[in-house]
Amino acid sequence: MYTKGVAAIIFDFDGTIADSFDYVAGFLAAGVKKSLSAKQRQELRGLSMAAMARRLGYKWWQMPITLVKGRRQMRSVVEQLEPFASIAAVIHELHRGGHKLFIVSSNSPRNIRGFLRHHDLQACFIQITGNIGLFSKAGALRRLLMKYRLKRTGAVYIGDELRDVQAAQSIGLPVIAVSWGFAKTTDLEALKPTAVAKKPADLISIIKEQLLQ
Repeated sequence: MYTKGVAAIIFDFDGTIADSFDYVAGFLAAGVKKSLSAKQRQELRGLSMAAMARRLGYKWWQMPITLVKGRRQMRSVVEQLEPFASIAAVIHELHRGGHKLFIVSSNSPRNIRGFLRHHDLQACFIQITGNIGLFSKAGALRRLLMKYRLKRTGAVYIGDELRDVQAAQSIGLPVIAVSWGFAKTTDLEALKPTAVAKKPADLISIIKEQLLQ
């Protein structure tokens, strides 16, 4: 149960902890047999995974199976992905501070654990919930809160895509949008999240000043 001074912090994975843009862009392009120029790759930056797929010509009905294939193929490269600069230090600091850390992601638990082990982060997290469908994050977040008897007033979801913000807001969960992931900062701000973090270190001050008062 949440207590004063301790937050339950739920992280998204891709675009929030792991810098997986190049992998996702390359995988999506390969799926429609396209080769991205440097200019085309740059034009995809700032787009959510779903928006990237639409830009590349995917149909909505292709997305579920594409997501499954992407998870499977990432297994061979997940240890080559890097965490965003200083996010690992922030995670360790939050963990040392006694906060309860979780991950809720559309990526597979196997991929996430492989990445966390490689970067010495696995021990920081209580639970990893993965394989979440494109439109199922709200339900996954709700189930996590119920399982661990977490109060929404002492919990927060941290994500980089519009659907992360929307999922948290739909169940009344505070949400911090991060500007270093897939979506554009202006698009995230338009949804009026609880806060926007411009760099990983901002997460610590936001949690302390806005959630633990």
